[in-house]
Amino acid sequence: MDSAPDIITRARERYTVRDYHGAVLLLREAVVEGLAYADAHNLLGLCLALIDRREEALESFDAALILNPRYVEAHLNRAVLLNDMGRADEARAAFELAEHLGKPDESGFPVMVANRLANAHAALAGEYRAAGALDEAINQYDRALRLRPGYADVRLSLARALTERGRHADAAVELDEVLKVRPEWLDAMLLRGLTAYLEGDLDTAEDVWAAASVRHPEEPRVEIYRSMLARRRSGAA
Repeated sequence: MDSAPDIITRARERYTVRDYHGAVLLLREAVVEGLAYADAHNLLGLCLALIDRREEALESFDAALILNPRYVEAHLNRAVLLNDMGRADEARAAFELAEHLGKPDESGFPVMVANRLANAHAALAGEYRAAGALDEAINQYDRALRLRPGYADVRLSLARALTERGRHADAAVELDEVLKVRPEWLDAMLLRGLTAYLEGDLDTAEDVWAAASVRHPEEPRVEIYRSMLARRRSGAA
């Protein structure tokens, strides 16, 4: 009979080449033989989720957490799965628990845990935004940025959600932060001009879009926005 490390190693090899069914068979063998540790149950949960056997995947993550209640990665994987299953409240609670467990002391999160949590919050925010739940999306983007304030792509996504929510001034604040570190980012420049336009601050919109035209002279979206602005100005004249 193979030892636990041998079975788990082979299962990880199957997982690496995306043979999730093969990995499941090996990991089930480990479970039956009583060789499965928390890592094996977590990996089994991942593989089952990837072949759309969600209820079984949830059972595996739960089994991992029975063996190791402080297993942050298993909590995160469980939270993502619950969200995919439409169980948003449970997913949020699982994220919060993982966040709490990942905080070792007053020095803050370990780098890998903080990165994973921030990405998980951002992914959950994207799901909420796609579903039209903008307040929940904004909350999750805020959580991600509290962990990783330097994630400019998450801050841009937050600004988009704020704009869609009608909070144009708040979106402008976030976009100014993005443009401090990435002044050439076209998407941020276009959205910053739009927030100003929607606030009625046409001078700022013109300045931002003119700067975008200089940096990105071949980008057609810039001229579309500038034409829109010119029509509004002519109509107000």
